Amino acid sequence: MSSGLSHQRRSLGVYLQESGVGSTLNLSLDSDTSSTSTPSSGKPGGRRSTSTLYSQSYEGSLYKKGAFMKPWKSRWFVLDKTKHQLRYYDSRMDTECKGVIDLADVESITPGTPTMGAPKTVDEKAFFDLKTTKRVYNFCAQDVQLAQQWIDRIQSCLSDA
Repeated sequence: MSSGLSHQRRSLGVYLQESGVGSTLNLSLDSDTSSTSTPSSGKPGGRRSTSTLYSQSYEGSLYKKGAFMKPWKSRWFVLDKTKHQLRYYDSRMDTECKGVIDLADVESITPGTPTMGAPKTVDEKAFFDLKTTKRVYNFCAQDVQLAQQWIDRIQSCLSDA
């Protein structure tokens, strides 16, 4: 039987700005089981991310080396602890996902080394590699502290899986 009552969604969003470049923690609570969109930036007009019940994410900018013989590019990354995914976009405002790394496929995360064409403005210890069953992803953060934050949060997701 269907009723004429409409479902109302109440959302409790908490946006905490952490130290570091654009790193945010999003928590969302919905009163029904469908997903809702909330601004990941906490501001109207920002890129909208899909949140689910108790969805948690860590977001920020990292450099990623493209696949074989491709250059390093700055990308906006969203670590989704609920879906166990690391998604990346061209920029923070971009709505179309460029790629998804399924954390179930991750074999290891290790310190990396600068390669040819790497950004010259970052510390050589800000590099790290994410080895999956499909390929090795090369990343670098703006500094060592941000790189360690990303490594710790990804490790945390791996241990939760």
